[in-house]
Amino acid sequence: MAERALGEISDEEEIWLTIRSVLTIIRVAVLFGTIIVSEFFEQYYILDLTVAIWSLIVGIPLFFFISVLILWGNKAFIPASTQEQVSTILRPILERT
Repeated sequence: MAERALGEISDEEEIWLTIRSVLTIIRVAVLFGTIIVSEFFEQYYILDLTVAIWSLIVGIPLFFFISVLILWGNKAFIPASTQEQVSTILRPILERT
């Protein structure tokens, strides 16, 4: 994508790049928030579990879910260039023999 000129980016791709940057910031905030909450709220309990444990129960799956959304969006909205498609070897072991 770096070799493409800025004028070649479609509106759909430009919108996705904006959403991806917001998702990335949220993902980092979730990571740091999980760590901070788990460190500072060890003495408080909700439903017989500490708030620190609840932050891990909620924070880790949320982090992975946001990561999967980013990967899915990259695959769906950023097309692979034709040069990348041509140079990809689908069965490298068959190519070597």
